[in-house]
Amino acid sequence: MVYEAFSRKYRPKTFSEVIGQDYVVKTLKNAIKLSRISHAYIFAGSRGIGKTTIARIFTKALNCRSPLDFEPCNQCENCLEIEKGSFPDMYEIDAASNRGIDDIRSIRDNVNYSPIKGGYKVYIIDEAHMLTKEAFNALLKTLEEPPPRNIFILATTESYKIPDTIKSRCQIFLFKPPTKPQIKQYLKRILESESVEYEEEALELLVEEAEGGMRDFASLLDQIVTFSEGKLTKKTVEEILGIIPEKYVKHILFAIKKMKLEEGVKTLELLETEGYDINVLWKQLTDKLYQELIEISLKGKGEIFSQEEEKKLIYILSIFNRAATESRNFQNPKNVYQLYLLKLRYLEYIKPIEELLSVGTYKESKPHKVDSVEEYSKVESHQEPIKPVEEIYRSLKREPVLANLLTKFEVEIRPDLVVFRAKEVEAGEYFQEKKSVIENILGKSIEIVIPKEKPQQKRSGKRDESVDRILELFPGSKIVKYENRED
Repeated sequence: MVYEAFSRKYRPKTFSEVIGQDYVVKTLKNAIKLSRISHAYIFAGSRGIGKTTIARIFTKALNCRSPLDFEPCNQCENCLEIEKGSFPDMYEIDAASNRGIDDIRSIRDNVNYSPIKGGYKVYIIDEAHMLTKEAFNALLKTLEEPPPRNIFILATTESYKIPDTIKSRCQIFLFKPPTKPQIKQYLKRILESESVEYEEEALELLVEEAEGGMRDFASLLDQIVTFSEGKLTKKTVEEILGIIPEKYVKHILFAIKKMKLEEGVKTLELLETEGYDINVLWKQLTDKLYQELIEISLKGKGEIFSQEEEKKLIYILSIFNRAATESRNFQNPKNVYQLYLLKLRYLEYIKPIEELLSVGTYKESKPHKVDSVEEYSKVESHQEPIKPVEEIYRSLKREPVLANLLTKFEVEIRPDLVVFRAKEVEAGEYFQEKKSVIENILGKSIEIVIPKEKPQQKRSGKRDESVDRILELFPGSKIVKYENRED
């Protein structure tokens, strides 16, 4: 007896067996029921989710000799031939290898003839986005003036590559990826039909960790069952998918929680030595951290981290995501991951931006009566933070140049006056020019202290006017070196 792979054996043969494409199935069945058959369709979606399968079922339903509730009987001669791919009125074309204008011209010549055995001639063009521009132009002529009882179904994983002129003449169906419960239901049906023993935990893990469409899951299940000699266990799923056992993931996360980061580094080293993919481990760690964060938000507590550690957990996730991005550029990602693990020991030094802005060179002074800027510069005042200069920065944000130049000043805030002490002459002069603007923004008087300009060396020749123009366009900029070259 010839063995038939799961992906072929359990490929849906009727609309009712299709999983996860309810709106597509319902629309096509209603089209048959109401005799509203379009001449052209586009089936768009990722690989392995049923595009060509439904195209075949639709072809059978249109040409079946004994349909039941608008479903193919799968018993008549037409249904059996369509299933085998030998039906004379069904044409399956792989556009990846038959993408030229001559291939489409042969179709265009063929549409002028009536169906041989069925009610409709159906052309299924797989990977339709691979057709050349000339081939699309040839196909467009046929779609503009479609002969009766000819149907085109364009299946594609990249619908954006299909010209709008083609799309406008087709009904477009977007196929959705199957949900995890739908995948589980499908795999469970296969296991029970094949009388395969399975662990529920193994099935859950397979659905959770594997990727792809229904066809990919069926092929993977076939591989695992063969490897495990007719059983589906959690251990075999982990081995086939390269999943790191959960105990190691939890061990590293507990080490992070207790800040015993050396243990995490050693575990990474051990797992790589045993042949595990460290990139997979890092993804599992990140996924578990996200799960912890969600549980803390919904339940107030995770399996490993508590609600009090929520802010810490957010920082850790940010660091983990950065590590995953950076590791792509390194030959050995393990080194990157170990480095980022060790960086976690500096979490306690991370300060909120509000706290940083409220301290430092930006200070407020107690009121002190002065008659001039020069006199004020000699006063030794006792300062204490009364009002954070962050408010000054936020106020000036409406004038981006002013806000950016604020780092070039020490700011002293009094109840009735704000003093900007410039660190650079150019910045001070620019603020002096904008004094009235700044006072309007802040709603109080300001005073600007400008340092004495250093004597400039004499230079020969006249400076280019374009230099002065650049200085005007970029306030606060200064000339580092200028050479006046004569042509």
